[in-house]
Amino acid sequence: MPYRINGADYQRGVFAVPNCVAEEYLRLAGGLSLKALLWMLRRGGEALDVEALAKALGQPTGEIIDALQYWIDRGLVLREDAEPGLAVQPTSILRQQPTPVAPPDVLQETPAAAIAAAPLPQLRPTGTQIADRLEESPELRWLLSEEAPKKLERTIGYDGQSTLLMLHDTYGLPPEVIPMLLQYCVDAGKRSYAYIEAVGQDWGRREIDSIEKADEQIAALKQSQSLWNELRRLTGLQAPKPTAAQSDYLRRWQKEFGFGIEMIHAAYEETAEHTGKFSFAYMHKVLQNWHAAGVKTPAEAAAQKHTAAAAKPRSGAKGGNKTTAPGAAPSYDLEEYERSTLHVPSFAKKEKG
Repeated sequence: MPYRINGADYQRGVFAVPNCVAEEYLRLAGGLSLKALLWMLRRGGEALDVEALAKALGQPTGEIIDALQYWIDRGLVLREDAEPGLAVQPTSILRQQPTPVAPPDVLQETPAAAIAAAPLPQLRPTGTQIADRLEESPELRWLLSEEAPKKLERTIGYDGQSTLLMLHDTYGLPPEVIPMLLQYCVDAGKRSYAYIEAVGQDWGRREIDSIEKADEQIAALKQSQSLWNELRRLTGLQAPKPTAAQSDYLRRWQKEFGFGIEMIHAAYEETAEHTGKFSFAYMHKVLQNWHAAGVKTPAEAAAQKHTAAAAKPRSGAKGGNKTTAPGAAPSYDLEEYERSTLHVPSFAKKEKG
């Protein structure tokens, strides 16, 4: 069903939002970050007190500061306390170098005392730092001046240069791997630097630090997308791409369990029958048990289900005695799994290992 904006409220007034907010940053922006930016833009870019912003949005001051950091890192919002007397021009939100912050995973894993004692790394390099790095590294010079413009089919300005340099210096991707990442993003129809940075962060966490690993990662991502497209066709799912967690499940089901779309779809139907909802965590439990039991086809899964149902105790048996068919027993207890995951969001739950 198509949707459109009701223009009736336009007569009450409108305000400008930079194109890059919708075209580059919207996908990764948190809800509170977006609310804070819209509230600031509505006031014409004037200098605002964070306490006033927190009060207007009904959120703690600390959460507002965290929400604004997203826009500071992307140069859309600046802090005035670094230079007393600096005024924000009323017609726009100025860009400046972001305040250095630690990566989210560092903040989660490092003790508070260590964070306070250690200097925070600067994620996005300055123009001077970019020039210095290009002067000392022919590989980076080749990447930023030749290969990246060719892959992205556009001139690489400061945003692109800082992002690509950050992929190398901060996330550890070698210069020869980054063009492969860019080509993957282009093939996926995603050319924004925000998307490129998000993929680069994921590759850095996975230690994709060689051409061979990058090739394997791209093949896995394409295969996950192919499985997702087939699952969408069979089930009517609307999302065009799987989430990172869903992609991990799809890769494991195919690579580790050896299952194709037929078994994945069978697990989807089993999940829908037992829970009435779409849950990759529940589907994983079904497929995991099928794999352990040696079930390889939907027909074998149906036969196993029939055997498991026949092996259940008859209702009303005297003394609670269980009647079980000889040599047959349920291979898994999905009802117990459903109870154990009742309060856990489907796609947030991770398998304990």
